[in-house]
Amino acid sequence: MTRATILIPAHDEAQVIGRTLWYLSRGLPLDKFRVVVIANGCADATAARARAALPQALVIETDRAGKCHALNLGYEAADKNAPVVCLDADLDVTAEAVVALIAPLADGRALAACGKMDVDTSGVSPAVRVFYQGWRTNPYFARGKFGGLFALAPEGAARVFPLPEITADDEFIRRSFGSAEIAFLPACRFVARAPRTLASLVQVRRRSLRGAREVSRMGKASPERGSARRMILNTLSAPATLWPVAVFLGVSVWVRLSLMRERSGAAPRWERDLTTRVEG
Repeated sequence: MTRATILIPAHDEAQVIGRTLWYLSRGLPLDKFRVVVIANGCADATAARARAALPQALVIETDRAGKCHALNLGYEAADKNAPVVCLDADLDVTAEAVVALIAPLADGRALAACGKMDVDTSGVSPAVRVFYQGWRTNPYFARGKFGGLFALAPEGAARVFPLPEITADDEFIRRSFGSAEIAFLPACRFVARAPRTLASLVQVRRRSLRGAREVSRMGKASPERGSARRMILNTLSAPATLWPVAVFLGVSVWVRLSLMRERSGAAPRWERDLTTRVEG
């Protein structure tokens, strides 16, 4: 019996897909987990490197780029009676983290689950490092990070798939569930690499905010309000966080102002951080 299907959409991820699959496969019982890599719109060797790194994985290739399209293709190959894990192709996720993540879904305690994201800031610029020091104080993360890595129970997956063509797939999925339906597993920890430059960080944050606004226009409002205010108030009891929080909020304002200059009705843009796409 399949314990879970792991979907990994990958667009031009030849530099990192081998590392991601290496972390994932150490200790993962591959006879019980179905790993599906969806190489979408790739102009590099993503598919070939995925097959070489994990021959047991199912690698699907499509000429059409798009993360939601890729996830939809992957879901077609998933075991519909088992949880579905969605994993970004550039994250370090261990088998132990995946097993912890799906635990509350197997026994019906939740329809979705997320873990705790650690951000690797080695090699980044000083401004980016301080930004993430402030980022970590955001009260939003008290219930984990629903993005990059999350899992859905069979009933939860059936609720959201097929995904619409949007930028923020993770935000769309998160807002499709009530807070009581999402389990936070602190034992599920995974690593993301921070953009190395401030310019690349702004691009990523702009894409994230643009995607969140798109989801809001679909009628899926965010349940979190006032996190910036709470961050500021929290600095009263922890003055050492004042400067990092100020940098975090300053970058956030900068991103919002830059989005205001975008032409209304313009085609969606996928601003991607290339500074972390390095072989490892």
